Amino acid sequence: MNAATNQTGTYDKRSIKENMKMVAWIFIWMVSLIVSDKAALYGWWSAEWITVLSIVINAGFGLGVVHRYRRMLKGMDDLQRKIQLEALSMAFGVSVVGTISYSLLVTWGYIIDEEVTDIFMLMSISFSASVLLNSLRYK
Repeated sequence: MNAATNQTGTYDKRSIKENMKMVAWIFIWMVSLIVSDKAALYGWWSAEWITVLSIVINAGFGLGVVHRYRRMLKGMDDLQRKIQLEALSMAFGVSVVGTISYSLLVTWGYIIDEEVTDIFMLMSISFSASVLLNSLRYK
């Protein structure tokens, strides 16, 4: 019984550590996005190569997030992977429908100042809500 408790504690510690690494990667990615976006908005630099470099750096951090997420999934148990997969499928579906609807709203002139971040927010909220609901459902 004690060995099982020790293994669960080790799994929980590893899970927390992996989640914190994921949060750190997402934070760094978002900071690079904000810096690149605000630099364009406020004209912090005008050299084209710096602008392209900031976009490449942001994309690199984004790919780092994808890699970190895949590593985090490999360390999860089957139930946690199932919860994540269902959340990803829900977020993907909501994002596709939301993107198409958003595009039509822009086309018809109901949205004048379109922002890609609106779609990103929709994806993030739908993924987070789905993880929360699935975690409660399988508890």
